[in-house]
Amino acid sequence: MQIPFSQLFMRKIISASIASFLFSIIYAWLEPDLFNVKNIESIGAHIHEALSITNIYLMYAAPAIYIYGTATSLLSDWIARAVTHRQWLRLIITTLLHGIFGLILMYISLLAAVIFLISDSLIALIRKKPLTKEITLTSLILPLALWIATLIYSNITG
Repeated sequence: MQIPFSQLFMRKIISASIASFLFSIIYAWLEPDLFNVKNIESIGAHIHEALSITNIYLMYAAPAIYIYGTATSLLSDWIARAVTHRQWLRLIITTLLHGIFGLILMYISLLAAVIFLISDSLIALIRKKPLTKEITLTSLILPLALWIATLIYSNITG
């Protein structure tokens, strides 16, 4: 079954919103002190540093995920559709291509690529109704709300 490009593109934008939201939170939790300047000993300090750095990670990761991630995901889907008509083989090819494209910055971008692939695959499996422009534009609120919330947190706590 051929999916119209507009539906595919809207799904990729929604996936990019989810991926940038989740990537920023997960990576901030894994690397709360990027330059190893502070000695984080308690869980409270770890949470504080993770919340303080999330907006920085989001500010740099979101444009890359929206531009590079969406483009390479569209290319991966196009290649997989050109190679085979079997759904399970398409998923394997798409997964391999997401992994290859995700290696551009090693484990940092690979994490973003895996999150993007999982969110895109789940949307494709779960969402049966056609996507609308309103849903796509509403998905942009997710990373924006995270950025504003962590920015406010950073300004309040210092």
